[in-house]
Amino acid sequence: MDIDTYLYKTPAEVDPEAGRLLLADPRLVDISFYRSAVLILDREDTGAHLGLVLNHELPATADALFKDWPGSEKIPLFKGGPVELDRLFMLHRLGTVIDGSLEILPGIYTGGNSDQIRDYIASGGETDGLMRFFIGYSGWGAGQLTKEILENSWAVNVHPDSGGLLRGEGESYWRRQVEDLGPEFRSWLSIPAHPSLN
Repeated sequence: MDIDTYLYKTPAEVDPEAGRLLLADPRLVDISFYRSAVLILDREDTGAHLGLVLNHELPATADALFKDWPGSEKIPLFKGGPVELDRLFMLHRLGTVIDGSLEILPGIYTGGNSDQIRDYIASGGETDGLMRFFIGYSGWGAGQLTKEILENSWAVNVHPDSGGLLRGEGESYWRRQVEDLGPEFRSWLSIPAHPSLN
Protein backbone atom coordinates (compact mmCIF):
# COMPACT_ATOMS: atom_id res chain seq x y z
CA MET A 1 0.00 0.00 0.00
CA ASP A 2 1.21 3.51 -0.85
CA ILE A 3 2.03 5.47 2.36
CA ASP A 4 0.12 8.55 1.13
CA THR A 5 -3.01 6.46 0.54
CA TYR A 6 -2.57 5.04 4.05
CA LEU A 7 -2.16 8.45 5.73
CA TYR A 8 -4.18 10.97 3.77
CA LYS A 9 -7.90 11.36 3.27
CA THR A 10 -9.94 13.89 1.32
CA PRO A 11 -9.83 17.13 3.35
CA ALA A 12 -12.99 17.96 5.29
CA GLU A 13 -12.51 21.61 4.38
CA VAL A 14 -9.77 23.41 2.44
CA ASP A 15 -10.51 27.02 3.44
CA PRO A 16 -11.24 26.67 7.18
CA GLU A 17 -13.53 29.08 8.95
CA ALA A 18 -13.07 30.38 12.50
CA GLY A 19 -13.63 27.62 15.04
CA ARG A 20 -12.04 24.85 12.97
CA LEU A 21 -9.18 22.83 14.44
CA LEU A 22 -6.11 21.98 12.36
CA LEU A 23 -4.09 18.86 13.19
CA ALA A 24 -0.54 18.72 11.87
CA ASP A 25 0.54 15.82 9.67
CA PRO A 26 2.55 13.44 11.91
CA ARG A 27 5.53 13.79 9.58
CA LEU A 28 5.54 17.61 9.62
CA VAL A 29 8.93 18.57 11.06
CA ASP A 30 8.54 22.36 11.30
CA ILE A 31 9.35 23.00 14.97
CA SER A 32 6.60 25.64 15.26
CA PHE A 33 3.95 23.14 14.20
CA TYR A 34 5.38 19.74 15.15
CA ARG A 35 2.42 17.56 16.25
CA SER A 36 0.39 20.68 16.85
CA ALA A 37 -3.30 21.46 17.12
CA VAL A 38 -4.18 24.93 15.81
CA LEU A 39 -7.51 26.63 16.45
CA ILE A 40 -8.50 29.01 13.65
CA LEU A 41 -9.61 32.32 15.18
CA ASP A 42 -10.23 34.28 11.99
CA ARG A 43 -10.56 33.79 8.27
CA GLU A 44 -10.40 37.04 6.31
CA ASP A 45 -12.29 37.67 3.09
CA THR A 46 -8.94 37.59 1.28
CA GLY A 47 -8.44 33.94 2.30
CA ALA A 48 -5.85 34.74 4.98
CA HIS A 49 -6.07 32.87 8.30
CA LEU A 50 -5.08 33.51 11.91
CA GLY A 51 -4.90 30.78 14.54
CA LEU A 52 -3.35 29.66 17.82
CA VAL A 53 -1.33 26.52 18.50
CA LEU A 54 -3.12 25.09 21.53
CA ASN A 55 -0.66 22.48 22.79
CA HIS A 56 2.86 24.01 22.88
CA GLU A 57 3.42 24.97 26.50
CA LEU A 58 6.26 27.37 27.33
CA PRO A 59 8.59 27.06 30.34
CA ALA A 60 6.99 30.13 31.93
CA THR A 61 3.83 31.19 33.73
CA ALA A 62 1.56 34.19 33.31
CA ASP A 63 3.16 36.13 36.17
CA ALA A 64 6.06 36.80 33.78
CA LEU A 65 3.62 39.11 32.00
CA PHE A 66 1.25 40.16 34.78
CA LYS A 67 3.42 41.15 37.74
CA ASP A 68 0.48 42.64 39.67
CA TRP A 69 -2.02 39.83 39.07
CA PRO A 70 -2.18 37.60 42.17
CA GLY A 71 -2.58 33.96 41.18
CA SER A 72 -1.09 34.36 37.69
CA GLU A 73 1.96 32.33 38.77
CA LYS A 74 -0.24 29.23 38.59
CA ILE A 75 -1.22 29.74 34.93
CA PRO A 76 1.08 28.28 32.24
CA LEU A 77 1.87 30.22 29.07
CA PHE A 78 1.62 28.70 25.59
CA LYS A 79 3.25 29.61 22.30
CA GLY A 80 0.42 30.40 19.91
CA GLY A 81 2.74 30.41 16.91
CA PRO A 82 5.84 31.94 15.40
CA VAL A 83 4.32 35.31 14.40
CA GLU A 84 4.53 38.51 16.49
CA LEU A 85 5.84 37.05 19.73
CA ASP A 86 5.16 40.37 21.44
CA ARG A 87 1.38 39.85 21.10
CA LEU A 88 -0.74 38.18 23.77
CA PHE A 89 -3.93 36.19 23.19
CA MET A 90 -6.31 34.50 25.59
CA LEU A 91 -8.85 31.74 25.12
CA HIS A 92 -11.36 30.89 27.82
CA ARG A 93 -14.65 29.23 28.66
CA LEU A 94 -15.93 32.15 30.77
CA GLY A 95 -18.04 34.02 28.22
CA THR A 96 -20.87 34.48 30.70
CA VAL A 97 -18.46 35.89 33.33
CA ILE A 98 -16.13 38.11 31.27
CA ASP A 99 -17.77 41.04 29.46
CA GLY A 100 -16.73 41.71 25.88
CA SER A 101 -15.75 38.10 25.14
CA LEU A 102 -16.02 36.94 21.54
CA GLU A 103 -17.24 33.37 20.96
CA ILE A 104 -15.03 31.51 18.46
CA LEU A 105 -16.95 28.23 18.63
CA PRO A 106 -19.60 27.05 21.10
CA GLY A 107 -18.13 27.39 24.59
CA ILE A 108 -14.73 28.84 23.57
CA TYR A 109 -14.17 32.60 23.76
CA THR A 110 -11.36 35.05 23.18
CA GLY A 111 -10.66 38.39 24.83
CA GLY A 112 -12.85 40.31 27.20
CA ASN A 113 -12.61 42.87 29.99
CA SER A 114 -9.06 42.71 31.40
CA ASP A 115 -10.11 44.00 34.85
CA GLN A 116 -12.67 41.20 35.16
CA ILE A 117 -10.08 38.65 34.00
CA ARG A 118 -7.59 39.90 36.63
CA ASP A 119 -10.25 39.90 39.35
CA TYR A 120 -11.33 36.38 38.42
CA ILE A 121 -7.74 35.09 38.69
CA ALA A 122 -6.99 37.06 41.88
CA SER A 123 -10.13 35.70 43.57
CA GLY A 124 -8.86 32.15 43.04
CA GLY A 125 -11.21 31.35 40.18
CA GLU A 126 -10.55 28.01 38.49
CA THR A 127 -8.33 28.38 35.42
CA ASP A 128 -7.29 24.82 34.51
CA GLY A 129 -9.27 23.84 31.44
CA LEU A 130 -11.06 27.19 31.51
CA MET A 131 -8.42 29.76 30.57
CA ARG A 132 -5.21 29.77 28.54
CA PHE A 133 -2.78 32.56 27.56
CA PHE A 134 -0.73 32.52 24.35
CA ILE A 135 2.30 34.45 23.14
CA GLY A 136 2.34 34.97 19.38
CA TYR A 137 0.06 33.49 16.78
CA SER A 138 0.02 31.40 13.61
CA GLY A 139 -0.73 33.23 10.38
CA TRP A 140 -1.21 32.31 6.74
CA GLY A 141 -1.43 34.74 3.81
CA ALA A 142 -4.21 34.59 1.22
CA GLY A 143 -4.57 31.02 -0.04
CA GLN A 144 -1.51 29.74 1.85
CA LEU A 145 -3.37 27.52 4.33
CA THR A 146 -5.58 26.09 1.57
CA LYS A 147 -2.43 25.13 -0.34
CA GLU A 148 -0.94 23.45 2.77
CA ILE A 149 -4.17 21.49 3.40
CA LEU A 150 -4.24 20.29 -0.21
CA GLU A 151 -0.60 19.23 0.22
CA ASN A 152 -1.69 17.13 3.24
CA SER A 153 0.19 19.16 5.86
CA TRP A 154 -3.02 19.48 7.92
CA ALA A 155 -6.25 17.65 8.67
CA VAL A 156 -9.27 19.77 9.56
CA ASN A 157 -11.76 18.99 12.31
CA VAL A 158 -14.82 21.05 11.41
CA HIS A 159 -16.58 20.21 14.69
CA PRO A 160 -13.96 20.03 17.46
CA ASP A 161 -15.09 19.11 20.96
CA SER A 162 -14.74 22.41 22.80
CA GLY A 163 -14.82 20.70 26.20
CA GLY A 164 -11.22 19.51 26.02
CA LEU A 165 -9.60 22.23 23.92
CA LEU A 166 -8.06 24.00 26.92
CA ARG A 167 -6.85 20.85 28.69
CA GLY A 168 -3.52 19.10 28.24
CA GLU A 169 -0.45 19.86 26.15
CA GLY A 170 2.26 18.34 23.99
CA GLU A 171 2.03 15.22 21.87
CA SER A 172 -0.59 13.56 24.08
CA TYR A 173 -2.90 16.50 23.32
CA TRP A 174 -2.26 16.12 19.58
CA ARG A 175 -2.94 12.36 19.76
CA ARG A 176 -6.23 12.93 21.59
CA GLN A 177 -7.36 15.40 18.95
CA VAL A 178 -6.33 13.06 16.10
CA GLU A 179 -8.43 10.31 17.73
CA ASP A 180 -11.36 12.76 17.65
CA LEU A 181 -11.02 12.94 13.84
CA GLY A 182 -12.34 9.38 13.67
CA PRO A 183 -11.11 5.92 12.64
CA GLU A 184 -9.91 6.96 9.19
CA PHE A 185 -7.10 8.94 10.82
CA ARG A 186 -5.95 6.18 13.21
CA SER A 187 -3.02 5.55 10.85
CA TRP A 188 -1.55 8.91 11.94
CA LEU A 189 -1.10 7.51 15.43
CA SER A 190 1.11 4.68 14.16
CA ILE A 191 3.76 7.06 12.80
CA PRO A 192 6.59 7.24 15.38
CA ALA A 193 7.54 10.64 16.75
CA HIS A 194 11.11 10.22 15.49
CA PRO A 195 11.09 7.77 12.56
CA SER A 196 14.89 8.02 12.12
CA LEU A 197 15.31 6.35 15.52
CA ASN A 198 13.33 3.23 14.52
